[in-house]
Amino acid sequence: MRILQVAGPANSGKTRLLEVLLVHLPASRIVKWSHHPIAEDNAASDSARLGSDGIPTLLAHPDGLVWRETLSRPQVYAMMAATLDPDALVVVEGDKWAPHPKIWIGAELPPAELAVGLVIGPRAPEDPAIPWRKTEVPLSEDAIAELTDYLKAAWPTYVVPYGRTIEA
Repeated sequence: MRILQVAGPANSGKTRLLEVLLVHLPASRIVKWSHHPIAEDNAASDSARLGSDGIPTLLAHPDGLVWRETLSRPQVYAMMAATLDPDALVVVEGDKWAPHPKIWIGAELPPAELAVGLVIGPRAPEDPAIPWRKTEVPLSEDAIAELTDYLKAAWPTYVVPYGRTIEA
């Protein structure tokens, strides 16, 4: 499995950029990490009652699956890697502390200890080896169009094989 990740603060334009870019990518999965809890089932529902003892619950329905279980970051990535072809592209939004390189979108520079492969924002990274696309944040429609044109061709540069990490 290969990972293309975009991270940065809320309301910087990550989702909007990915919405436009995804039509040009051969993505197999999209993972959206959130610090918000997932809405709970109605307490009286069958699924809520069955999962109330803390036993991991997989809800299967005609539209797909919902898996409710507390998993660590390594467990989530390992589970995906075990079920996907090595060439599958997983697009990840969020999870800034993941140890693999990512595209950072933000008005402020990413924390120095993050693994970053590209910075998109108004300030150049302190490390001149990290590529930088200068733009205001939150991303405007013009910036999204320019970045989409750039990333349509350059996205393979920012894809990393699962397991590749950068030491902080």
